[in-house]
Amino acid sequence: MNAAAEPSRIPPSIGGLIAFALRGWAANGSFFAVLAAAVFLIDAVAEYVIPTAAATTPQGQFKLYVLQYTGLFADAFVIAAVALGVAARAMGSTLSPRTLAGGATERWLPVIAVSFLAQSALVLTTPFSGLIPAPAPVALVFVTAPITWILWGILGLTGPFVALAQSRAALTVLVGFGHAFTVSLRRSNIVRLCVLALITVVPIAVQFVLENTLIHRHLPRAYFWADVPLDVITIGPLSAIQTAFALDFVRRLNPSPPENAA
Repeated sequence: MNAAAEPSRIPPSIGGLIAFALRGWAANGSFFAVLAAAVFLIDAVAEYVIPTAAATTPQGQFKLYVLQYTGLFADAFVIAAVALGVAARAMGSTLSPRTLAGGATERWLPVIAVSFLAQSALVLTTPFSGLIPAPAPVALVFVTAPITWILWGILGLTGPFVALAQSRAALTVLVGFGHAFTVSLRRSNIVRLCVLALITVVPIAVQFVLENTLIHRHLPRAYFWADVPLDVITIGPLSAIQTAFALDFVRRLNPSPPENAA
């Protein structure tokens, strides 16, 4: 992550790191609110243009995939913009909304690509997360769930790593994806990775609970109303926290002065 070289303004403690991330997101709150509204509008258009169908039918499955990946494309732009804003704050500067939009546009395709990889991995591992009925014995979930959550925490770092890379080459996507694993799994970062994993899992778990509740109540457009509003609200702050942790993980590989890290 070249853009994160010596981020000296990042607090050493976990609590300070989260607060720093949220302040970095709030510094351009109006701009990110506009982006969030745009994400909601894009998702709403996709929801209401495609006819409603039962999730068990081929048409329902098709609509579900369209909604998932429409949201992924829109979220990728937000992730890139938020990552740039938080990284700039770590270097002691502030970027204007115009600069953030331009930078996010340049990085949009690589972030879409790595988000697609991360989303695919998340979907494949969801049965082992403990958030849905497991294909394995219930006791095994107590082993697979924490591992899956940690994996999801790492996957959340891939977008910021790619967004902050200097290169725009296709290989950057794979390098950023691999870098997220190699950096976060260092022994010095394991405790922080577990904290990040819990933060990452919370909105996903809430989405599952809301979706199941709305489906059992037979409310129309259950997937949309369970997932999209929560995604719109959380994607900005969550991306900011993931970016701050990514910067911190890199910084902790070669810390300068001794840190009072928690």
